[in-house]
Amino acid sequence: MNSRLQEIRERQKLRRQLLAQQLGAESPDSIGAVLHSKDELKEIEETRETCRASYDSSAPPSKKKPQTDGEDTEEDVEEQKDEVEVQQEEESNPYEEVYKDSSTFLKGTQSLNPHNDYCQHFVDTGHRPQNFIRDVGLADRFEEYPKLRELIRLKDELIATTNIPPMYLQADLEHFDLRDLKSQFDVILIEPPLEEYYRESGISHTERFSTWDDIMRLEIEEISALRSFVFLWCGSGEGLDLGRMCLRKWGFRRCEDICWIKTNKNNPGKTKALDPKAVFQRTKEHCLMGIKGTVRRSDDFDFIHANVDIDLIITEEPEMGNVEKPVEIFHIIEHFCLGRRRLHLFGRDSTIRPGWVTVGPTLTNTNFNPETYGAHFPTPESHLSGCTEEIERLRPKSPVNLKMERGGGAPRGGRGGPNAGRGGDRGRERNRPNFRGDRGGFRGRGGPHRGFLPR
Repeated sequence: MNSRLQEIRERQKLRRQLLAQQLGAESPDSIGAVLHSKDELKEIEETRETCRASYDSSAPPSKKKPQTDGEDTEEDVEEQKDEVEVQQEEESNPYEEVYKDSSTFLKGTQSLNPHNDYCQHFVDTGHRPQNFIRDVGLADRFEEYPKLRELIRLKDELIATTNIPPMYLQADLEHFDLRDLKSQFDVILIEPPLEEYYRESGISHTERFSTWDDIMRLEIEEISALRSFVFLWCGSGEGLDLGRMCLRKWGFRRCEDICWIKTNKNNPGKTKALDPKAVFQRTKEHCLMGIKGTVRRSDDFDFIHANVDIDLIITEEPEMGNVEKPVEIFHIIEHFCLGRRRLHLFGRDSTIRPGWVTVGPTLTNTNFNPETYGAHFPTPESHLSGCTEEIERLRPKSPVNLKMERGGGAPRGGRGGPNAGRGGDRGRERNRPNFRGDRGGFRGRGGPHRGFLPR
């Protein structure tokens, strides 16, 4: 009995510690102060008393069936049972708790509202539900994962040492021939100035923006390497479909969809111009990722490191008039692809970055030279950043193909041949002429014998 009681107390202690951590309390003893103040508890109790009083005054008098001589009929008995059940149900729920607002929900489990209230809290205060996701910044994300934190640190150091100096070119991409760059790129980031961005950001319509026809006319296929990736910001409306059409036209296959979730902690309730075509308030944008050529996670680890980052970016929404995208998209690309030939189209002065060639109409200067840029990659393999032994040890690995690891051959029931059967040593052993198994020494239809070999 004592051991059982001790176990219950330990569990209770752990639950209180976890609840204190989730609510941001200094210690488990201060949970009560975080959940409800004395005034709030008094207000809740007064609300309950008011509900009880209003129920008692409005409750209808119970109807009793008058006594009659003789036995009750079967219908009378059933009616009495129904009245008893209704009366018991009403007594079990003497009053209904009144829900006034969502101020009590986010403070703990003593809320009067029994529902998931993040949406109602958004209606009441303007705080989006994503505002309450913790540790979303680059500095705090891996605090509880030391292995990933060390991996990110090592990769950032390697990227910084292998990056070429930043290059930039002021050019109107509507008329500029991308083949004049005279290079093939491993990664191409496209950030088109869509009308959707300017409309939601409150920028005047005098600003020049690109249509999806303009974007599709870009000759991305002419400057992309045989193994390459493209990242296309496409908004959250029609661009989700038109962006996929652009990828297909350029010879890419869509493989991922990176989603940017925007918080509004600094300006709750302040929303940008609402899209007239939208049904809900849009608080996210999408960046489609396309792949060209054959790239396998388990084999092409000299070119990509998969599963280092996630396909989600959570940052504060830019202020009105600002169309900047989160800088984290550069980190995701650099951690993922080991190719050093990186191109950013529709870039701005604020997005010039080491290791990247930035091209855009709003740039104020130019230092790009095709010959100088090509001199950074003198050999066929010099465009790869390489990898250290420590990064190789720490990075997430793709699952091993057990069938290939065992030396798997052709599928069962195939066309025979020297390695037909289940593969590996067992398959080769079965194919020996002097082997006598349950179904003979040859598998499939193509061998010279079927069944046991003749004696």
